[in-house]
Amino acid sequence: MAEQRDLTKSLLEMYNLLHRYHMMWYGKKFGGLDPWQGQGRILKALRRMHSITQKELGFILDLRPQSLGELLQKLEANGYIIRYRAKEDKRALIIELTEKGETFQLQKPDYEELYVGLTATEREEFQELLDKVSEELKEWIQHELDNDNYFEGQNYPTFRL
Repeated sequence: MAEQRDLTKSLLEMYNLLHRYHMMWYGKKFGGLDPWQGQGRILKALRRMHSITQKELGFILDLRPQSLGELLQKLEANGYIIRYRAKEDKRALIIELTEKGETFQLQKPDYEELYVGLTATEREEFQELLDKVSEELKEWIQHELDNDNYFEGQNYPTFRL
């Protein structure tokens, strides 16, 4: 049992370290923009839609108009987006990514540098072990979803694998 706790502790520590690595990499490259929060989340959404009104973007991201406006103002000041009035409806603001905004999601950390201390054999073994644990976890989640009642909502696992 102690071995299991040590494994879990090590896995959680690795998760935290990977998250920290990721955030430090984005911080160095993009001044702290996180692709899952705030301005980074907006850039990520815009990359999928290319051009959208501010109102539609606020609806999709579930952000209040005032909060969205503040984030867009920062993005515009830093050259990630441009905003302009729609030709057909002068009240609507259209938001588009600039070239700088497009590069935000194109660059990703080089995770290979994390494994430089491992030999090719150790990498293969590590991959096999991770796959094995992931497969067990997927099966457990699927079993739970199939046999229990989960409620829809933000903090409940309503997705399917």
